[in-house]
Amino acid sequence: MPRRYLNLTPLSEALAIMRREFPSPGRAESVPLREAVGRVTAEPLYAGYSVPIADIAKFDGYAVKSGETRGAQDQRPLPLAGYARVNTGEVIPPSFDAVVMIEDTWDEGGIPRIRKSAAFGQHVRRAGEDVRAGELVLPKGHRIRPFDIGALATYGIGQVRVRSVRVGIVPTGSDLVPLGTAPGPGQTIETNTLMAEAYLTGIGATCRRYGIVPDEPDLIREAVGTAVAENDLVILSAGSSAGTRDFSRDVVEELGEIVFHGIAVRPGKPVLLANIGGRPVLGMPGYPVAAQTILREVAGDLLSWWGLSPLPCGELDVRLARRLASDLGFDEFVPVSIGRVDGTCWATPHPRGGGIQMAVVRANGYLHIPAAREGIEAGEEVRVRLTVPPASISRTLVCVGRRDPVLGELGNRLAETGYQFHCCNASTVGAVLALRANTCHAATVALPDIASAWSDQVLRYLPDVDLFRVPVARTEVGVASADPPDAGSLASLRVANRPKSAAAQFLLDSWLDREGIDASPSGVPADVRVCSALEAREAGLRFTPIGHESCDLVVREEAAADEGVAALIGAVRSPEFRAYLRAIGRDPGDEDASGVFSA
Repeated sequence: MPRRYLNLTPLSEALAIMRREFPSPGRAESVPLREAVGRVTAEPLYAGYSVPIADIAKFDGYAVKSGETRGAQDQRPLPLAGYARVNTGEVIPPSFDAVVMIEDTWDEGGIPRIRKSAAFGQHVRRAGEDVRAGELVLPKGHRIRPFDIGALATYGIGQVRVRSVRVGIVPTGSDLVPLGTAPGPGQTIETNTLMAEAYLTGIGATCRRYGIVPDEPDLIREAVGTAVAENDLVILSAGSSAGTRDFSRDVVEELGEIVFHGIAVRPGKPVLLANIGGRPVLGMPGYPVAAQTILREVAGDLLSWWGLSPLPCGELDVRLARRLASDLGFDEFVPVSIGRVDGTCWATPHPRGGGIQMAVVRANGYLHIPAAREGIEAGEEVRVRLTVPPASISRTLVCVGRRDPVLGELGNRLAETGYQFHCCNASTVGAVLALRANTCHAATVALPDIASAWSDQVLRYLPDVDLFRVPVARTEVGVASADPPDAGSLASLRVANRPKSAAAQFLLDSWLDREGIDASPSGVPADVRVCSALEAREAGLRFTPIGHESCDLVVREEAAADEGVAALIGAVRSPEFRAYLRAIGRDPGDEDASGVFSA
């Protein structure tokens, strides 16, 4: 009987338990300066010598005794008596106390002359002006930045003592194959440990990835034992859930003690924490987004407790574009795309789920819904954590609606103008409502190519808004079959799939109605499926057209002149994008159909 992890520990409680159970190992190591970026200093760093070591010239010119230059004026230029020619950075001879820049002098008979007296210490960098020997450069616990490296080298520091945490990462699963191997049916490329290594190394840990371990308890036991002996923290990737081949709990329970199994967080609920010989062993879920959540919120928290430094993460107060529901008692983390629309920053949620990895790739931040909340209302101000530099938000365009595959290439074209294009999936009605609420820069709508579609599905929801419509692409839709449908088979025709697009569904229903066909319920063996002409051709199937579907970009008329929105419209109309559409077998949108529309 499969085990269920019903005793879910609240996230805040799980983190507190973890900190109490596992004090910092207190380890440090010396690393070469060039390898120190991102590491955390284990002890204060002091300058090895003064910089500059002696008084030096700030500029090219003449070292002088300032007292001998008194009286120099425009009307009474003064020839320099005692002086020494110096270049920038050269040591000032001991008898001189100032420098006159060469451009403030002129030569007359081989003697430099000046029109202004020099002040004591003028254009001189005093010894120790930057730092003095023995002065503190970086304190203990400082995350070393790239620009710190140059300063440390200048001050004579070539080796750095940094906090050291060794993390062993063990992938488990008989279905896993390594990167570079083409996966067969039922196989998955092992990526979670690659992600874990990249993230934890960025925090300052020293990571070691072990080889893939099949779902065999003896092999998992051996791998865990080795990793525990060699590391301060062990992460098991997958195997912590409740499936028939999830053996992580049984193995670690034999080797040590379960601290908790299952926490009230989404995604990432099946996380496991065990204590084996005083070392923490963290069982990470296999779904990529769930794994990311546990790495960031649990493993990252433990490493911070141990003195490492989390990756810099900006935060921003924004308004939520649409309502988000959430179960009471669960901390939930939702990927969002943030853009500034008409002076207000709006966060539009992406689909939720532990396996929807592209939602995180497409997002530029994430939102935390606390366990005490049952959801967040549309328009409510929330704080989001950014996964991009804050400055990029002002150059991000958020589009809501049908995520047609060609929009990815449109984003490529737009990137050449310095803007990022984020597409958040929604129905045509959802896209139009977002445009009505003015929470996005643009909407993409998929419409059947018939005269009434625009007014029926768009304009009626926006009676008082002038819209600018830009056709993007046009697709021929039809039914694909092994044999061409004929009059004798139409009455009993069975349809394999219902299209996701409402426009394609409308075209299918209209065709079924015209042909007198009753669509079969799901699960019945099918004769035809709905797809594009290109998909049917690639599958080697016969294609019967039922109509055309158009993908249009829609913006508010007053926003069309915005620099970013104008760049987006220009990318849609560019010859390069239209050539791309033709190359993949799609028809470019009809430019003559562009224009301003209102109800």
